[in-house]
Amino acid sequence: MNHKEDKKNLRKIYKEKRNALFKEGLLYDVSEKISDKLNIFFEDKKAKNIMLFYPFGSELNILNITEALKNKERNFYFPKCDGKNLLACPYKSKDGFVLNKYKIKEPKTKPLEDIGILDVVITPALCADKNFQRLGYGGGYYDRFFAKKNLKAAKIVIIPDDFLLETLPSEEFDIKCDIILTEKRTLER
Repeated sequence: MNHKEDKKNLRKIYKEKRNALFKEGLLYDVSEKISDKLNIFFEDKKAKNIMLFYPFGSELNILNITEALKNKERNFYFPKCDGKNLLACPYKSKDGFVLNKYKIKEPKTKPLEDIGILDVVITPALCADKNFQRLGYGGGYYDRFFAKKNLKAAKIVIIPDDFLLETLPSEEFDIKCDIILTEKRTLER
């Protein structure tokens, strides 16, 4: 079996596991604990420009961060698909979202011209490993975004602790994250 097939099988397994957590109501608690940890992290690191993602299906939901930090001079950004690329678009609580072709909510605002201002990019993943590899959905959107030369932001993957593996198959275009945050631990590269 090759890496592509291994990744495909792992995607199926971890989507099912995450859906089961969602159905059992456990994902809410995990999301809350991770949100609390992120709030402290942003304070400690003085992160001002933060890119989040809008949860889709059974993904972790940390959107409460935008309310918790709105009086702390934080700027929030959300991803928007543009062909095969990912753009970072500013978001304020009055701004709305629209559904993209994948039925994922995206901001209506115009994208940033300089993603170099981002301090942190919170990245969705199905699972990750202790070598800081993440397994996404297979579209490569975040890997292409992370490959941009002017992006200096810390790449943070948030996952349930049980979704942290020893190793994952990886390919040359996979870009490692800098931090893995679960409800139980924080790993920094």
